[in-house]
Amino acid sequence: MRIPLRKHAALTTAATATAVLLAACASGSPENASRKPPSDAPIASFTYAATQWPTSLNGRTTKIATAQISTLVTQPLERFSYADGQVRFAPNLAVSVRQTDPQTVVYTLREGVKFSDGTPLSPADAVWSITAAAAPTAETAAVMQGFASAVSSGAHELTVKWQWPIGLPGLREKIAGTVEIQQAKFAQSHPDDLGTPSALPIGTGPYRYQSQTAQDIKLVPNDQYWGEKPKVQNLTFTRFTQDASAQLAMRSGSVQAAQPIDVKTAPQWEKIEGSSLYAAHDPSTSFLSMDLNTPPFDDVHVRKAIAYALDRESIAQAAFGGRADLLKGLLPAAGFTGAAPSLTAAQQFLDQLPSTGFDLGKAKAELAQSSRPHGFATTMTYSSGATWQQILLLSLQENLKQLGITLELKPVSAQEWFQTFFSHRATGIQVFPDIAILSGEVTAPLPGIVGKASMRPQMLNSANFTSPAIESAYPMIDAKTAGAYPKDRQWEATKTVLTEVANQVPYVPLFSQHNVYVAGKGFVFTTTPSFFDLLSGSWIDYVRATR
Repeated sequence: MRIPLRKHAALTTAATATAVLLAACASGSPENASRKPPSDAPIASFTYAATQWPTSLNGRTTKIATAQISTLVTQPLERFSYADGQVRFAPNLAVSVRQTDPQTVVYTLREGVKFSDGTPLSPADAVWSITAAAAPTAETAAVMQGFASAVSSGAHELTVKWQWPIGLPGLREKIAGTVEIQQAKFAQSHPDDLGTPSALPIGTGPYRYQSQTAQDIKLVPNDQYWGEKPKVQNLTFTRFTQDASAQLAMRSGSVQAAQPIDVKTAPQWEKIEGSSLYAAHDPSTSFLSMDLNTPPFDDVHVRKAIAYALDRESIAQAAFGGRADLLKGLLPAAGFTGAAPSLTAAQQFLDQLPSTGFDLGKAKAELAQSSRPHGFATTMTYSSGATWQQILLLSLQENLKQLGITLELKPVSAQEWFQTFFSHRATGIQVFPDIAILSGEVTAPLPGIVGKASMRPQMLNSANFTSPAIESAYPMIDAKTAGAYPKDRQWEATKTVLTEVANQVPYVPLFSQHNVYVAGKGFVFTTTPSFFDLLSGSWIDYVRATR
């Protein structure tokens, strides 16, 4: 249950405590398919262009770009994916999982598993890893909200208890998507420097850490690995901050794979000789928020005027080259199938919601009804590292001028923006970028975006939005209390919340971006990687050299 601000974010926290990941609707065929078939031969070396560099490899991260590396060493108990509106789990370090009561889950560990130093995996290692992920100081703390305890309950068994009832898919997602199992003895001996180059964690995965510098992270096969030996013998992640430099590296043959920072550059990657480009439709949400506690955004007509001034269709083409889907509601349909009767029912509901498409005539009419009929001036800070945000905001700025609204744009570093946002000090108008979604917990991440309970640091309710209808519905969508209500009540509550958002416009839904991956000359992915594959470490299984 990682909470990413996907690849465009340089920093994230565990703030989106109820947001989880949704898998790609992806195929194994690249868009510009290589003519050479894949080979099962060993690969001597493979270098991946890492466009988001880990701040720590301590195994407690909500950053997908970090998990892509760390889960190759410190594995999850289970792997999970999403298809046809259902969450699906596969055994990994745990071979079976059962729920003994609404708040208790028991894991049976795979026997014979060893860490890379030869010591056997024990329930105590999993207990330590789970407890550490829930520690108040951990980046993953908010994801693990509701954790009560983890104890060894048998020679190959551990029991995890939660403070409130959650359905089994939601409980399993929390652990499978958040917790990376590492050797407790080593971790405990490095309380202050775990995850740094001097104390890289010991895991059970197909690889072990060889070294880390400011520029490279090197992995080599784990001779003790319990599963199929990896094809790549020397795996390196090299730091890049620009697509152009990563492209040059792929052309020279020093980089074999990458995930572009800016998906609009996909045509440039496709032009690299021998490259194969893969696109995954990983549903996510991004939105514009307006703080109801900050005038003039407390006026619904001002909010609607701004919403009508957003030309999302043109922006999607300019910012993503069309590799993004326009959202019809605050969440994509797959974001609330935990409550909906079906994925089809969820989509049908979204399709009938009121929307504010681009229409400057309607924007002017709304502003004329507002408390600021002649316009106003406001300042907006945004993360300077996100190219698509710059395109969106420059377009919005130009359109708002025609209404008499002056929007001053203030770029800040990604770190400064996220620190301000997640400390709940961001006021006025904001863009929240790209939360990846999964819906095992009723309606993730809705409870973190609306309601009085989420008007605080480490939550996403930057609009400070609630209403009597939302407060009445909130217990039925909140993971703490939703389990006490039947699914039909959860579904009605979800529809109530999304309808309130659509009518009151504290948030303007933006895009669900596609993920793009590139394999260089002589290499392919046999399956398009999804978010889940990056989270669980299974993406490396798809790498092949071509014959």
